[in-house]
Amino acid sequence: MAIVSFKAGSTTLILNDEVISDFINGDIIELAPVNPDTARTYGSNRSVNIQQRSDREVYILKFRVMRDSDSDISLNTKMNEDKPVIFNGSIKELFIKDGDEFTESFELEAGSYTDKPTHTKNNQDGNAQVEYTIECFARRLI
Repeated sequence: MAIVSFKAGSTTLILNDEVISDFINGDIIELAPVNPDTARTYGSNRSVNIQQRSDREVYILKFRVMRDSDSDISLNTKMNEDKPVIFNGSIKELFIKDGDEFTESFELEAGSYTDKPTHTKNNQDGNAQVEYTIECFARRLI
């Protein structure tokens, strides 16, 4: 399955009305589909039944923020709540077509954490990052 990658520096990630912005310079945000769009059942004489999957819009959102940043503290607080936090939001990226500015966006719905965050320390430049993983419904809008 294909992974959609966004440059973190030119992309706006919003989760529950909060802008997530403490990305490490040069990093990317990843959005990967979990399931195919259709399911196929094959029969005799080359017949095929094609069905649109109800889980076709499920994606895994992965992004990394600087450890102990405002975004990390907020996301960690949500992870430690007694009940699962449901995330809604969007990913928006500007692009230019024929000299005009447009916005490509993915609408994110009914997301939740799927894994504990991964902590990585970088000894060269001192940046430490935390990778968050959220599974959600996503739909591309242009």
